[in-house]
Amino acid sequence: MSVAPIPESPPADPPQRLLITTRVELEASLLLLIGRARRQLRFAAADLSVMALADVRPAAALRAVLLAHPGNRIHVLVDDMSWLDTRAPRLRALQRDFSHALLIRCADVQDPVGHDVVALGDESDALRLQPTIGILGEVWYHHAPFAQPLVHEFDRRWEHASHNQPAQPLGL
Repeated sequence: MSVAPIPESPPADPPQRLLITTRVELEASLLLLIGRARRQLRFAAADLSVMALADVRPAAALRAVLLAHPGNRIHVLVDDMSWLDTRAPRLRALQRDFSHALLIRCADVQDPVGHDVVALGDESDALRLQPTIGILGEVWYHHAPFAQPLVHEFDRRWEHASHNQPAQPLGL
């Protein structure tokens, strides 16, 4: 019986691209992207309603990421906080439970998120939707050349955004 040689490094996952044309495909792609994240997730949209992050399954997946390791982080960048405050109670509850790890910022008015809708997992997974009336976009898994420009754009906007939003409303 011969023993196969042990490879020096595990084989790399090949890049995978999926087109998104329906809300069902968007939810499945988003859940897979969240599930693949090992350190950081980044989300940017005018109000996040198109990604439905406040729905039961995405909110549960985000909670699982935050519970997996104390160093995991989720950054959310929006143009308008009113949707989060009025239509996203699960996401806001998650922010209260993990105020150190789920950070939400409102984008600078001079550099809004606008029509950009992106979800980024670590440094190599990226979902991007086109600014259309319907759902149209793409997601790349394990493809840094597609993800890196989106990560840099997100990080640039993140640094110029306002301070982190409080986990609970501030009362006077």
